[in-house]
Amino acid sequence: LTAEDRLDIQELYWRYAQGHDFRDAELVASAFAMDGVFRSSPGRAVEGRAAIAESLGRGFAGRGPDSGRRHWQNAWRITSTPEGARGRVYWVALEVGTGDPVPNLPVDGHRGPRFRSTGYYEDVYVKTAEGWRFKSRTLNWDEPR
Repeated sequence: LTAEDRLDIQELYWRYAQGHDFRDAELVASAFAMDGVFRSSPGRAVEGRAAIAESLGRGFAGRGPDSGRRHWQNAWRITSTPEGARGRVYWVALEVGTGDPVPNLPVDGHRGPRFRSTGYYEDVYVKTAEGWRFKSRTLNWDEPR
């Protein structure tokens, strides 16, 4: 993989995160190959870009444009494979404005974030005519310890 390939793959993460955070189903879906698969829990998979957009669109319907969450993805591990690439990335979901008050900011009443959940994604990437896309993305939740 070239440095440009790695940057293009990392672009998928902002599409996915900001699409979720600002309820843009098409932006999230654009990170997936046309036949991409999103697995959000054991036994639950959505197959195909159009189906992913439709599923998310139903979940986002009737809500404001800002989810009040911020998905933070980091510690990327991206490795080359004969078919494209594989990756693993940690994620943290924060609920914004729900934590303790933060004094001395230019915004009155600002509250810090609160952790919502954590986990990691297992990703398979494929290079398409549109560029790198998720062939599959599996969401793994961190288990209570």
